Amino acid sequence: MGKIAYNDKVITTEAHPYRFCRDVFLNKLVSQTLVYSDFTDNGDATGYIDFDTDLPANAIVVGWKAVVSTGFTGDTTAVVQVGVSGDLDKYSGVTTASVLAAATVGALGNTDSAMATTAKTPRVTVTGGADFTSISAGSMVISLYYFLAN
Repeated sequence: MGKIAYNDKVITTEAHPYRFCRDVFLNKLVSQTLVYSDFTDNGDATGYIDFDTDLPANAIVVGWKAVVSTGFTGDTTAVVQVGVSGDLDKYSGVTTASVLAAATVGALGNTDSAMATTAKTPRVTVTGGADFTSISAGSMVISLYYFLAN
């Protein structure tokens, strides 16, 4: 058998331990700075804000990271999840990542985050222990990591 060249097809009768994948890249979609005063209060313990930029069609989300510069304080707890309108934890395998204090937190993608054939607007939801209006401050930037299926 000769050398394996770029873009050679994998032959199922001769499995290789790995294959060079030069056309697959991990992408990152970064939100704007998400400030507490810009969140929309749901009239319950949650508040949300949507990314300014959409996740492209055919994206497969593998996880996210939140860099909290100012904690979402004023309540006894504040947790974050990332999803879309109607499915708030679509991209969050963990929905209990605390943003109560300044820190960096994150989560792997949810099993629910299968590839969508259309662009999606990511939504960040913060949940307090009481009503969302109990939270009085907070600021973070969220990065969403994904692969594009061709």
